[in-house]
Amino acid sequence: MFSQENNDLLSSGDSDPPEVATDFSEERAPAPGRAWLVLDRTAVLVVGLVAGFAVGLSFNGHPGAPTAETGANVPATDKTPTSGSAPVATAGPILADPDARPELVQPVDPRVVKRVAADGRLRVGVFGDSFGVGVWDGIYRQLPKEDGFDVLRFGKEATGFTRYRSLDLEKRAKEQLAADPIDVAVICFGANDAFPFYADGHVQELMSDGWKKIIGDRIDHFVAAARSTGAFVYWVGLPVMRDADMDKNMRAMNAFYAARMKALGVPFIDTRPLSVDAEGKYNAYLPNPKTGEPQLMRTPDGLHMIGVGYQRITAGLVARIKAYDARVRHEAGRDRPAATVAAVAGKPAGAAR
Repeated sequence: MFSQENNDLLSSGDSDPPEVATDFSEERAPAPGRAWLVLDRTAVLVVGLVAGFAVGLSFNGHPGAPTAETGANVPATDKTPTSGSAPVATAGPILADPDARPELVQPVDPRVVKRVAADGRLRVGVFGDSFGVGVWDGIYRQLPKEDGFDVLRFGKEATGFTRYRSLDLEKRAKEQLAADPIDVAVICFGANDAFPFYADGHVQELMSDGWKKIIGDRIDHFVAAARSTGAFVYWVGLPVMRDADMDKNMRAMNAFYAARMKALGVPFIDTRPLSVDAEGKYNAYLPNPKTGEPQLMRTPDGLHMIGVGYQRITAGLVARIKAYDARVRHEAGRDRPAATVAAVAGKPAGAAR
């Protein structure tokens, strides 16, 4: 059963204004001569919120879709997360076949099997910033409730691993998962983190050793939290960006995330190849998968996508989640919902979502 927070859909995203740097302590504080850092970050966050609103409108809303305001893959006990720090995530097993999909060869956590056996639902929690909210929508549209999926929105705009003074993502994830344990976790952050930030008495330049150490530790703890209810975790990378400098930073961010996920045994979903045209360049219009005709996929800011764009970059991930779902259901002895079986047989599958 979902918490009360999951009963109120916010299709256009959280309405809170960005936590603009008014508290100049710890990582929100500008170092002498570095006030530009705060102004630059604020401008990007405001753009993100505006774009998030536009993206939300493009989704056309999801009446009854589960959402959450507060997230977790560490196989062990059947207990929910506590208020203490989550254990640091460790690497998954090394596979004999490097091309094998780990979700199809690693043991399924017993808690996941137990939950699916009990009610026949596979719960997918999606964490992230404004881009992560878009990823949630793309997945939600492709994993319908009548097929036995509950896709929960755990994302929040204007958040990131460089912004813990405003919101501690690990703590928030634990609170969310204490109310709503999940079986699959999808994580997508980064657009708000491609900047220097202030911590430990210094400005941590993007991709400096200090930046990598602090952000890497926070990511490790967040992945551990995401695993804490037995969920299998995926990390979704960022697509190509229109602005050349921003795109350069995003390439560096993706490389950093991919290396970190490899060390943790978490599949990294590369979205860049799906966000470029035939010449390998940014294009707001990309081929419709059915007709091949150009179709608008990006928002005017050159960073975010509209609904169909998010569906495009998550289609492969959705196929992997469906394969994992089939494996879990087999182990749980739980067949697909009757609606799905009827649809496969060519009969009406029930009311539309």
